[in-house]
Amino acid sequence: MTLRASVGTLYELGLRRGERLQLKTAYLMLDGRCQFNCLYCTHAFQSRTDQKFLSRVIWEKVQTEQITELIRTSNFKRVCIQAVSYKGYREDLRQLLKELQKTSKAISVSVRAQNMDEVAEYFELGADRVSIALDVVGEKLFSKIRGGSFHQTLKLLENSSVFFPNRISTHIIVGMGETDVEVVRLMKKMYSLGIRVALFAFMPMKGTVLHNAARPSVERYRKIQLSRYLIFTGREDLIVFNEDHTIGFKQIPDDASNALLTSGCPDCSRPYYNERPGEPLYNIHSQELLKEMELLREVKW
Repeated sequence: MTLRASVGTLYELGLRRGERLQLKTAYLMLDGRCQFNCLYCTHAFQSRTDQKFLSRVIWEKVQTEQITELIRTSNFKRVCIQAVSYKGYREDLRQLLKELQKTSKAISVSVRAQNMDEVAEYFELGADRVSIALDVVGEKLFSKIRGGSFHQTLKLLENSSVFFPNRISTHIIVGMGETDVEVVRLMKKMYSLGIRVALFAFMPMKGTVLHNAARPSVERYRKIQLSRYLIFTGREDLIVFNEDHTIGFKQIPDDASNALLTSGCPDCSRPYYNERPGEPLYNIHSQELLKEMELLREVKW
């Protein structure tokens, strides 16, 4: 088993010197050579990137028993496991879940699950939530960029939400060629199923097939963030579809800035996943940082 932790997690636990970001979630990754070839991913089997990267985040190798004990005595509220789809990942994930039960923290598993039996097993082993990523919106783009069947993945999400209501999540990456309307409609469907949506902005990475592709504009991403927030707070009627398949709003509510916070499982606070420090932030990882940005008038619609 090769287990890694994000550098932000290591900062919080005192295992590496760096700025502490007051994260609420510890991020771990079960690592190996992935069997899939997602064109945007640093772990794709055709990727030429260093294995310690996932997106632009560095993940360092850690010892399971040591990291488990440090997390147990930490202020983290949740542990998020990112499982790379290498041969044998499922057995390693079983062992890790059993070990992490000792922490008494809520546990999220992000995994490319193949069927309901696999999803059910993770809940039986102590997971609080399971995330099955769609990433790419739409059948054609999904097949081309991620590989596999969009509809089969969507069906697994639907079935999982029935057997494990309000305990399923998914990921959507904005900027893969989809339209705003397609994203909004998919988020509406996820909301109707009780499935949480974690939004990401596409980040081109060296060594991947899409390393020269363009990132989505911050302005476009903000609109989709606000759409997600309105949908999941029961105010989707404020969203307007324009003729050019973009989205607008009847009004911007007073609490709109909350839409900019990192979305996903409860207490998700992953920092700098879509951008480098010093760049405009796509996802804002804490309420404190959001308040600072509001005071500096850096939050714009």
